[in-house]
Amino acid sequence: MIQISKGLHTSAAKGDELLFVGIDGGASHCRALLQNTAGVSLGSGKSGPANPVNGLEQCKNSILAAVTEALQQAGLSTADFSRLVVGAGLAGLHLPAMRDAMASWQHPFHSLYLTTDLHAAAAGAHQGLDGAVLILGTGFSSLANVAGKQTQVGGYGFPINATCSGSWFGLEAVKAVLLDADGVGLPTSLTQSMLACCSATELAQQLMNASATEFARYAPLVFSAADAGDKVSLGLIQQGASFVNQVIRRLLACGADRLALIGGITERIKPWLDPQLAACITPALASPEQGAILLAHQQRNSLQGANQ
Repeated sequence: MIQISKGLHTSAAKGDELLFVGIDGGASHCRALLQNTAGVSLGSGKSGPANPVNGLEQCKNSILAAVTEALQQAGLSTADFSRLVVGAGLAGLHLPAMRDAMASWQHPFHSLYLTTDLHAAAAGAHQGLDGAVLILGTGFSSLANVAGKQTQVGGYGFPINATCSGSWFGLEAVKAVLLDADGVGLPTSLTQSMLACCSATELAQQLMNASATEFARYAPLVFSAADAGDKVSLGLIQQGASFVNQVIRRLLACGADRLALIGGITERIKPWLDPQLAACITPALASPEQGAILLAHQQRNSLQGANQ
């Protein structure tokens, strides 16, 4: 259910056409896509993290920065904020406290429609039709949307629920390296890579209370080491793939006949999946940003219809 937040501006200047912006906000980045009412893309922007769980003000600032960059690409400026109908799919918005906090934001846009990153990704991937989506980026989450019923699997956040995500691979790599360095774990080439410029103690100190984004930076090392035959890294990939197989089975059991995988880990994990399950994966028809725009259009049209 999209939450609606009205900002300081409720109408554009006379003669100014409203424009639509789709936001995909996660733990590592915020992407914005600017389109006109006909669906023609005018510009795009990218900025930092936009998960309100990791900082409400940071989330808002990332949205503003990404939208500003998209406007600049289109030859516009922040003076055009009041023309923008923004649909934003944000990680962490399934939590009531985060949803309420963002819904009260006195933003500068014409209007703002909020939903989860999962909902926006599913809407984009299947263009509003039934289907499932599994996100393997900095974190992990998944959703099946079938016959009006949404079933979410995962999405509880790092570190308690992030298997096969970038942050999970990074955390597991650090744990393996520290055990190897102490002589009580399996030997791994990750140790040489991750302790090239620091000691085990220094690495542990650097990552004390680190965010999901910080751990996710180590994920590429796992796949590089696996490519070179590192048994610990190969074991982590197999463990992650086994988990994704379970999630896919659950989503298909909900009745989804389309399944899209999205996120930076996706292409690296696909070859390790059960071939029968991998065959069920279909390409996303559109991006999460486009999904957010689609949902904003739908919600705006629904409200206008209700007011007539």
